[in-house]
Amino acid sequence: MARKPPIAQPGADAADDHARKPAERARFLGSALAGAELDDVDLRGARFHNTTLAGASLDDVDLRDARLHNATLAGATLDDVSLAGARLHNAALTEAELDDVDLRGARLHNATLAGASLDDVSLAGARVHDADAADTRWSDVDLRRARFEASDLREVEIVGCTIEGLTIDGVRIDRLLEKAKRRASASPAPEAPPKTKPQRKSTKKKRAAAG
Repeated sequence: MARKPPIAQPGADAADDHARKPAERARFLGSALAGAELDDVDLRGARFHNTTLAGASLDDVDLRDARLHNATLAGATLDDVSLAGARLHNAALTEAELDDVDLRGARLHNATLAGASLDDVSLAGARVHDADAADTRWSDVDLRRARFEASDLREVEIVGCTIEGLTIDGVRIDRLLEKAKRRASASPAPEAPPKTKPQRKSTKKKRAAAG
C-alpha cells in the first residue's frame, strides 16, 4: 500500500505570498504630518483627507491609487515617489520639489503647483483640471497624452520635456508647434532693401556778376 506524502507545513513560500498581499488602505483624517519624514513606505491606496504634509520629506514612497482630498504638501520634498493613478483634489503643492515622481494616469483637480519645481516627473496620460501651475519650472517631464483644462500655466518654463499628445484646453500642443516650425521653414528670407545712391552735392559755383 503506497504511503501518502506528508502534508507540507506553511513555510517561506507561504510567508512570501502573505507579504505580497496588499496591505489594508491607510486612512489619514485630519492628520497633522507637517515636517514628517516618510522613507520607504508602502501607502498604496491610502486616503488623506484634511491632512497637512507641509514641509514633509517623502523618499521612496508608494502612493499608487491614493486619494488626497484637501491635502497640503506646500514646501514638501518628494523624491522617488509613485502617485500613479492617484486622485488629488484641492491639493496644495506650492513651492514643493518633485524629483523622480510618477504621476502617470493621475487626476489633479483644483491643485496648486505655483512656484513648484518638477524634475524627472511623469504626467503621461494624466488629467489636470483647474490647476494653478504659474511660475513653475518643468525639466525632463513626460507629458505624453496629458490633458490640461482651465489651468493657469503662465510663466511656466518647460525644458527637455516630451509633449507628444499633450492637450491644453482642447488644443494639441505638439501639432501646434509642428505647424509653427513648418511655417517658419517655408517662409522666404526677407529681402534686403535696395541700396540708394547718395546724392552728390553741387560743386558748381555761382559766377560772380560782371562789375
